[in-house]
Amino acid sequence: MAMRAETKHSMLRRCNGWDYRQPCIYQITLVLADRKSKALGRLEIPALPSGAQNRPLQVQGRLLQANNVSGSSVPSAEAIGSALALAASAEIALTPAGEAVKREFWALGEHHPEIKPLFIQVMPDHVHFIIHVTKPMARHLGQAMAGFKTGSSKAAIGKGGLWAEGFQDTILFHEGQLDSMFAYLRDNPRRLAVKQLFPDLFRVRNDLILALPRQAQKERELPLSAQNNLGLPLSAQNNLGLPPQAQNRPLCSVLGAGAPSVKAHFSAIGNLFLLDSPNIIQVQCSRSYLAYRRIPKPGGGLKIARNEKGEPIIEKTTPEFETKRDELLAAAKHGAVLISPCISDGEREIARLAFAAGLPLIALRNMGFSPLYKPGGKLFDQTANGRLLLLAPAAWPYQTAEKRMTRFDACAMNRIAQLIAGDGAAEINYHGMKPNDIDRLVCEAVKGGQDGR
Repeated sequence: MAMRAETKHSMLRRCNGWDYRQPCIYQITLVLADRKSKALGRLEIPALPSGAQNRPLQVQGRLLQANNVSGSSVPSAEAIGSALALAASAEIALTPAGEAVKREFWALGEHHPEIKPLFIQVMPDHVHFIIHVTKPMARHLGQAMAGFKTGSSKAAIGKGGLWAEGFQDTILFHEGQLDSMFAYLRDNPRRLAVKQLFPDLFRVRNDLILALPRQAQKERELPLSAQNNLGLPLSAQNNLGLPPQAQNRPLCSVLGAGAPSVKAHFSAIGNLFLLDSPNIIQVQCSRSYLAYRRIPKPGGGLKIARNEKGEPIIEKTTPEFETKRDELLAAAKHGAVLISPCISDGEREIARLAFAAGLPLIALRNMGFSPLYKPGGKLFDQTANGRLLLLAPAAWPYQTAEKRMTRFDACAMNRIAQLIAGDGAAEINYHGMKPNDIDRLVCEAVKGGQDGR
């Protein structure tokens, strides 16, 4: 196994144990030192009237109303569909500086014969490109990127200082990843247009406050007699024509809708209105229900094996998982919102299937969001369609390195999901931890950030 080269340059993300001199295909991202300048180009949406360019779209049609979500509005499904069609025409009109950067990229092989440039997408404040290192390099990739940054900066603005320090890299490791790389880069203008048209859906909120009920932990799940002939829990039946006295009331809402029990602080991105659904059902799967196949990754450790479509390969499944999967997806198709901590492989698989089916999901994270965070891949489209909300307890801030999921994190996230779901909460075995200890973990996690406010 190749050993990690000793270097002193700055990289925003590095694959530990990987020798960055060896042949491989890389996706590289560089950002401007002054991102607000948008010096490389401007977004244009040809399908929009000229007067509507570069500002949020004033969509036509019914807007969902919620008095307890201040300053946010989520357009109707019809308005979203219309705007997404407009965004498909988006393109980047390059400035002279952007054109210069593009020329320097295609000349990269003249300075580094081991590097073959494959594709570049220039955005107003950053660039993505794909390169193929065709044979072992005498020097580290970081040194080649430093040279490109110097040369492109001088070509674009006549001096250094165009780029921020470091770069971000993604390494092609599995079959089918290259097509995904090309598709992601080509899709960048559309994604930027969607964010411009619906800024509230893609704005990181670090001030979200929820009222969590002081609810006793359940000792068992709802009995089968509490489910209708569709196999849905009671909390999924509100849209099935039940009389008012048989419908459940939401046990969690945005602060201001009523007297709070526990004032819980979160960071969030996505559709806040999903929290107001009266039909929130918790996704909870034992680790024994389903397992993905794991394979070694460079630098040590294991990662999830994926097929040519990028889908995780299932190593083991059980009838218990299949029953739970079918019940939860059926409930979501009948109007329920799923909430999941996405801890076990089974919980991740149900979330993946919900994404594929376009079903609404609230997903919990064990750390917050960077200031420029945006959901990637399929998460982006789910966010754009108003079907996704990502929540992170405020006392667990963002960190650049991957955060390991501890047992304490998992217990707190499961309990938070229970409290938000209310009557749709799942039965969870906390393996000997006392209820008061679990709730203490929750209070620590949502106490209002690192300073506890």
